[in-house]
Amino acid sequence: MSNLFRKIRQNLLTGGSYGNIALYVVGEIFFVVIGILLAFQVDNWNEERKIRKEEKILLKALRGEIDYNTKQVEEVIEHSDRSRQSAQLLLEIYQKDFQQYKPETLDSLLAQVQWSWTFNPKVSVLNAIKVNGRLNAIRNPEVQKFIVSFEELARDSEEESVIVRSLIVDKYVFAVSKYLSVSARSKYLGHNLSESKFESDYAGVFNDREIESVLAYIYTWRETELKELNKLHQLLLDAIVLVDKEIAR
Repeated sequence: MSNLFRKIRQNLLTGGSYGNIALYVVGEIFFVVIGILLAFQVDNWNEERKIRKEEKILLKALRGEIDYNTKQVEEVIEHSDRSRQSAQLLLEIYQKDFQQYKPETLDSLLAQVQWSWTFNPKVSVLNAIKVNGRLNAIRNPEVQKFIVSFEELARDSEEESVIVRSLIVDKYVFAVSKYLSVSARSKYLGHNLSESKFESDYAGVFNDREIESVLAYIYTWRETELKELNKLHQLLLDAIVLVDKEIAR
């Protein structure tokens, strides 16, 4: 093809008219411009392919982190809900005769209120994407929004958990321990302590206004905490759907 154009050029320059020469020059310029544009387009295609490849890698890593966080928040929800239900049942027992219940049942309920799990999300991939300026490699704006906002939303949901933990550690445990030894509740928390020499005083527990009040506070804050945790859980589930769609593209 190049030899053909070379021969045409030589013929036009040696015997062609000025009009034909001008037409050829315009043609040459046209093909040069087309060649440059094609080269740019090829470069753009290559660059786009690199970005899409990087996006897939980032999305797969993000998917693994979201899956981990989803399982963690589900575990926290399970324990927090168990604590909430136990507090609710104990508050109901305050309105009844506690002697209707076996000591083991009361010990179990009083122990389960103490569950104090906090959701500590894993955000290494999220932070790497933000800090290294790779957010623009993610095409879906909803996924971008999740990456930017998740850590802050997780911190917001932790506020209620911190309040509940403070109530349990600073108020509840010591108030209950005036009447019941920790060893009576430890086996329901996964520990095996030797039995205490002191007898359990359930009448003291269920005639103590402070314990009843603390239980009411724990129950109330657990309700708020679970609302926030469930919202966070739904956010993670929605993110899984979004990321999976992007990976499949």
